[in-house]
Amino acid sequence: MRARSRLAALGAAAVLTGTLLTGCSSAGTTAQEREAAVVHYEADYPTYASAAEVVGASDVIVRGTVLSSRVEELWPQVSTEGDPAANPQAGLGAQEAAAVQPVVVTVSTLQVTEVLKGTVTVGSTIEVSQLGGQLAGRRYVDAGTTLLSKGAASEYVLLLADHGAGAPLDLVNPAQGLFRVAGGTSLESVGGPEAGLGLASVEGLKAEVAQQQ
Repeated sequence: MRARSRLAALGAAAVLTGTLLTGCSSAGTTAQEREAAVVHYEADYPTYASAAEVVGASDVIVRGTVLSSRVEELWPQVSTEGDPAANPQAGLGAQEAAAVQPVVVTVSTLQVTEVLKGTVTVGSTIEVSQLGGQLAGRRYVDAGTTLLSKGAASEYVLLLADHGAGAPLDLVNPAQGLFRVAGGTSLESVGGPEAGLGLASVEGLKAEVAQQQ
């Protein structure tokens, strides 16, 4: 298990900047307008230059389908110490640190149908956390994140980071770590061909995993 940036370990709302696009608190705001409120997140994620890099960075690679999902608030652990390059909250005053807001995430439960890397077992369920979701009449959106969807036709291959017992897994990168399975064997990157890093089939991904073992 490698230590790297993860939604639950962001620690800093400074890493995520939210912009509310509608005036939800104004007295004249209608219920319909409040429902349409959107908060846009901007987040920094590790990026990878090749298939070998993204596979090497993954603790777990699985194929699976979504059983259910829930939206919840994730409260970062606040620490104002350390290197600002590693901890964006370093140097914040007590008042600023106290003002850190929760991050809205969608946690999906998936049934694993195939394991390409890692100690997960076929038939088990895993939880995967992604930034964004709809909560309390507001929609929270990260432009780089495609939320997992439930449905018989929605089968995914996910390249995941493992952060220990009790914590959901998350994608090593929201675009480079998530593929839809098409036709049973083809992989379609949610981020488009460039984000797919040449990984176009399940067999090709298996071959890359095997090369690194």
